[in-house]
Amino acid sequence: MNNSNHEIPVFFSVDDHYAPYLAVALNSLVQNSNPDRYYHVIVLCDDLSATNQQQLQSLTQNQVQLEFVSITDQIKKQITDTDNKLRADYFTYTIYFRLFIAELFPQFDKAIYLDADTVVNTDIANLFDISLGANWIGAVVDRFIVENPETFNYAQQAIGVKGDKYVNSGVLLMDLKALRENHFADHFFQLLNKYHFRSLAPDQDYLNAIAKNKIQRLDSKWNVMITFPESTPAAIIHWNLFEKPWYYAAAPRQEYFWRYAKNTPYYEQLQQQLQQVDPTAVQKDDKNAAELMNLAVQIAKTDTTFRARAEQGVQISL
Repeated sequence: MNNSNHEIPVFFSVDDHYAPYLAVALNSLVQNSNPDRYYHVIVLCDDLSATNQQQLQSLTQNQVQLEFVSITDQIKKQITDTDNKLRADYFTYTIYFRLFIAELFPQFDKAIYLDADTVVNTDIANLFDISLGANWIGAVVDRFIVENPETFNYAQQAIGVKGDKYVNSGVLLMDLKALRENHFADHFFQLLNKYHFRSLAPDQDYLNAIAKNKIQRLDSKWNVMITFPESTPAAIIHWNLFEKPWYYAAAPRQEYFWRYAKNTPYYEQLQQQLQQVDPTAVQKDDKNAAELMNLAVQIAKTDTTFRARAEQGVQISL
């Protein structure tokens, strides 16, 4: 049963900061798993403490194996672009780790990647079983990009992808075999370290730019982001960007987060965090949101974007 042909590999990428939220995502995945299938959850981590690893391990069941893999310093040394920040807030190497999965795990031909700020409301195997055909990536169109004129224009002018085709990288179905065969990671490193593109969402922009002709747009239920209508069926909920349920009592669909948080070792900690949220944290989110919009406008006007380089003859997409 452990044969890699029968495994459903599911990857997360976190540091200690995100361990409590990963616990909620992991618990949701486990609770909705099929006891007749086998799930291999791999956490790509950067400085994840032994205590957090033990607490996360306590959430598994027989059909779900949990493994922690520290990303090597060798890979981190190759990431020389540390200016781009997550949600205009802080830099973390973990935002790039998903782009190396194909190379780091040659035993797998297909896998799922999930951000830690998600909950899974269905058997994740249903996503894994979707056929990608000749595509390398399956993902959902990013609603934040579509909804705002500034970001819609940014996708077209800076990335070279139509706004209604630009996908969110928080939930990915990945053909790892095809990514390896087409040297995706090598190409990413070359672009990253030569051009240091300014980005709204570093990993996401590279993914859209490089694989734009090989992306299958999935049904929105597989990555229901915070601004989706409440009526949207939600196989996976993703609190992308701001309004996290551990900061905002009225966060969209927060009841799902707390449902799965309740049976984790972090529940009381998360409750305390919500009750003790400093008002300045909310103000900081507002400031970062405004900064993202301004950044979108600024970057789209420069002549060093993915699209501009492509028009100059640089190979961006594979």
